[in-house]
Amino acid sequence: MKEKNLHITLLVLALIAMMFYLFPFALMLLNSLKTTGEFTSNPFAMPTTIQWGNYPYAIAEMHFFTSLKNSLVITVSVCLLIIMLGPMAAYVVSRVKHPFVTFFYYFMIASMCAPFQAYMIPLVKLYASKLGFSNSPIPVIYIGVGLNISFSIFLVRGFLNSIPREIDEAALIDGCGSIRLYFNIIQPMLTPIIITLLVFVAMGVWNDYLLSALFLNTQDKRTLPMMIRVFCAQYSNDYSPMMAGLVMSIMPMLIFYLMGQKHILEGVVQGAIKG
Repeated sequence: MKEKNLHITLLVLALIAMMFYLFPFALMLLNSLKTTGEFTSNPFAMPTTIQWGNYPYAIAEMHFFTSLKNSLVITVSVCLLIIMLGPMAAYVVSRVKHPFVTFFYYFMIASMCAPFQAYMIPLVKLYASKLGFSNSPIPVIYIGVGLNISFSIFLVRGFLNSIPREIDEAALIDGCGSIRLYFNIIQPMLTPIIITLLVFVAMGVWNDYLLSALFLNTQDKRTLPMMIRVFCAQYSNDYSPMMAGLVMSIMPMLIFYLMGQKHILEGVVQGAIKG
């Protein structure tokens, strides 16, 4: 009886939490289908007539597909580099017991504590002024990888620590080389945590505004968060198209998250067992 009551209580709390999380998005979606007059008079009321025209208007004014392409190029590039480099580095940190490797790991963890704002000016001077990468996605991708690599090593290392070392030893005894051991045996076992890592990194890079704003200056290079900022500044009193633009900018990452959500809990929980 106590377990049943606890289950019901947890279910009710989960539903309340879900309502708090979904309410802003539902309100934004609702108001994207209204006129601006209806929005200002009562943002919680249903629209009298659904205004689908807000979406084509926002697409045209935001240069949506150009900024979507720019965001996809940066996000996909960072994610591919992270899932290639992060798990391999985490495997070395997890399996190799050496003072230098331990120092490297804790140094990487310590770097996560430094705020990006503390060193963004030197980075801009280095890449834009010295190396000539002004108005280019290359420094955004490179710095994005640097900002996320420590987190990827930390997350995947915890998951790797839950995989018995006997698997490695048995494979090596059977004549499996180190490279083949990682790619054929260890990496397939990392699928849940890699998908978890991919979702976290993708959402962070996709929603980033500051890093892109430091290097991307022209309209044809701007990412979605930058174009939303410009659109909201230009049409600050036209709320309904603004809401439509925000809905469209959220949808790609929302769909991506829903596709990978079944692996996220598994990856995080298993990574925390011996993290």
